[in-house]
Amino acid sequence: MKTSLEHLPEQKQQELKKAIEIIREEIDLDMLILFGSYTHGDWVEDLDPETLLYRYQSDFDLLVVTDTPRQASKIEQNSQLVQRLIKTIHRTPISLIAEDIQFINHRLRKSQYFYIDIVREGILLYDSGKFDLAEPKEITSSERKKLAEEDFEYWFKGAEMFMVGFNDAQNHGFLSKAAFELHQATEKLYGTILLVFTRYKPSTHDLEKLSQRVASIEPRFLQVFPQGSEEEKDLFKLLRKAYVDARYKPSYTITNEQLEWLAERVRFLKGLTEKLCREKIESFG
Repeated sequence: MKTSLEHLPEQKQQELKKAIEIIREEIDLDMLILFGSYTHGDWVEDLDPETLLYRYQSDFDLLVVTDTPRQASKIEQNSQLVQRLIKTIHRTPISLIAEDIQFINHRLRKSQYFYIDIVREGILLYDSGKFDLAEPKEITSSERKKLAEEDFEYWFKGAEMFMVGFNDAQNHGFLSKAAFELHQATEKLYGTILLVFTRYKPSTHDLEKLSQRVASIEPRFLQVFPQGSEEEKDLFKLLRKAYVDARYKPSYTITNEQLEWLAERVRFLKGLTEKLCREKIESFG
């Protein structure tokens, strides 16, 4: 695993060093790895010249490796750590995930490329020497292509089914149900991308977490849900909350105009998913 940050601009290097300091102050850290776009130089930042706010930008994707699943869960729920990182690292958002060493090594042995790529391309930011990462188990290109084709067919078709459900619900004026169907279509599309590219999808319905994972492997997906204004942030929040609130909370409300904006973004996601996943599958040879 690499250890140098010299390919990054000085400002980014300093931000990461400060992030390491904060994380070490907040938790008992044994291993911290940078992965995603900042490891191979294809991060993106789209600054709106009028508002001077980023419409979208790549996160620092950080993986904390822990001894137990309980420790990993506590870190991901550590709101004090999250708030300190947000307040201190102003220029670049941070996406922090935590996994225990047994979980990671199991995934490496199961040929799940999300973790294999982290070992191959990741940058080791801190290491106490406590953990040994397993040797990744490789599969042939033809095996990987076959698995990716199967995942694409199943998950992408599922997204299309939910889009049919969205259209039907919207046409009947069932706007909350339409929002739920749109959430499910988005989740299926993110699942399609993750499985085709990495053979691994985390067990979560949180679109924010899924979108962060997707952006870490392919920054072009960042443009799907821009976050350059409060309105755009609120619209994405409405979609995120639709998984539970649109079904079970009478207080959940969404307008047809809001649904149309979100549906346009999901249709864009669908087209980009099909294009980039097919390209990825063909690259397996």
